[in-house]
Amino acid sequence: MLNITCKPIGVLTVAVAATVLAACSKRPNEQTAAGAVDTSAGTTLTTVTPAVGPGVQVTRTDEKSEQKALEYELTPDNFSKFLAAADSVSALAARDSSTRNHLAANITDAAAKDNDAGLKWLESNDSLSRVVNSAGISVRDYYVTSLATAAAARFLNDPKAAPGTPTLRKNADFLKTRQADLDHLQALRDNRPIVTVKP
Repeated sequence: MLNITCKPIGVLTVAVAATVLAACSKRPNEQTAAGAVDTSAGTTLTTVTPAVGPGVQVTRTDEKSEQKALEYELTPDNFSKFLAAADSVSALAARDSSTRNHLAANITDAAAKDNDAGLKWLESNDSLSRVVNSAGISVRDYYVTSLATAAAARFLNDPKAAPGTPTLRKNADFLKTRQADLDHLQALRDNRPIVTVKP
């Protein structure tokens, strides 16, 4: 007597569907100003997109930035500029109440009709734009680097487990030796005092 179940077929169907969706969602070759772009990426971040560093909020309409974050390669140069910009944003918020109020607004659930609403919201504040640009990075690259860093940090312990894109794996490898920087960024984001322990 044969005992046939549909479970293996269901798993195979899901695997094939995921592969087809990933292949269909590939984007044409794109470039960003400060980072190399991996055009083989075919996935997007989850609906609750993580971010690191102060000032970055992701809305439902920031899909373009989310896609770039999966393709954006972190380098010593663009990551150091991102860290400098994060410090500048945090310092500005500490001394300027209007910037602090702007950053305190929660826009993640806003029913924005504009594409890239989270990015545009960050760019809309002239003071924030100035301090980010003074660190040698555009607001757009600051925003994308924040997402790329958060996405890669989820795979620090096992970069090979990063799905979908070689760039995400490279970024996870890049961050493995930068745990102190990630802790610093999280402290800035949480408005916690930065504590440095010296041996």
